[in-house]
Amino acid sequence: MRRQQEILSRLLESEKAEKEREQDEQRKSNEAKNEVLSNPERFLEYKRLKEKEMELLNTVPPGLTPYYKEKVQTYFNNLNK
Repeated sequence: MRRQQEILSRLLESEKAEKEREQDEQRKSNEAKNEVLSNPERFLEYKRLKEKEMELLNTVPPGLTPYYKEKVQTYFNNLNK
């Protein structure tokens, strides 16, 4: 009798372990795929427009006092870094 009980308990344990393994497979997650989602054409266009605006502001200085002209020049130098 005791031998049969041991066999039965081992069978039940192995069945439980097998069910857990099946559930682990179902729970596996898929890693996110590394996809490049950038649009270099739009970025280059944005960069060109920004440089064009910077050039326009640098070449056509508004009528400012020397103090503010220096401040503007410092600002543009910091932007280019």
